[in-house]
Amino acid sequence: MNTRPIPLILLVVLVLPLGSALAQSTEQAERVAASFVLALGRVPTAAEAEQWGKPGRLSLAELVARLTPSEAGARRALAARSFVDAFGLPPAGDEPALSAGGEGNYTAGMKQHIQWLAEHPGDYALVIDRAYQAVMQRRAYAEELEYWKAQPPLSFVLLNACIENWARRNAPGLMATSGVATASVNSRWLSAVRLSPALAAEARVVAGLPPGGNADQAAAVGRNLIAAGGGAVVSAGGINFVAAGR
Repeated sequence: MNTRPIPLILLVVLVLPLGSALAQSTEQAERVAASFVLALGRVPTAAEAEQWGKPGRLSLAELVARLTPSEAGARRALAARSFVDAFGLPPAGDEPALSAGGEGNYTAGMKQHIQWLAEHPGDYALVIDRAYQAVMQRRAYAEELEYWKAQPPLSFVLLNACIENWARRNAPGLMATSGVATASVNSRWLSAVRLSPALAAEARVVAGLPPGGNADQAAAVGRNLIAAGGGAVVSAGGINFVAAGR
């Protein structure tokens, strides 16, 4: 039986819409995952990703707004979670910084906690030391305390990710931490979602997290990490990603 070949132009017509649909589906999946990290400080489960991908092509801002809890108990739980990620220990009932994370979403709470640390250098030194004990199983050296204090303050989890990356790059024969603070999308301390450059730009606007320094040069030097306080941190490999604590 003879078969007639399908004209090339027909194949193109059939394939192009499929490719466009797949690209849009991937982009929206990234957008949903990023909204969970920004609003709730975690990546979505498979069921949540499917559920939130169904309402349509919601913008990242709309997704973050819908995910941000309104119930008081859920807000307190989210505030406590952001506190742990910022300070490296659970809050006591009278912690002065706890109220800073009591409103809004995870990222808003983290931004306020980091601002509190910037205004309390003694407490920030304790967070730095706590990070070295968690990652390196030792206290921070005096020169390491000075190294981190000379830079914008980071959360406990971002400090962990940067120390982890430094240790991996400089082992064996580790001395004191130095060089450019860098974090990997694969850090065991972070919940991270890779983003396309366009979606990364959207996420920065929604979260109010511009890169540190000259914004026009940020991508060229690898400042592609989107996380509260992480504007000056370089992303290993230049990968665009949004991150929260794991």
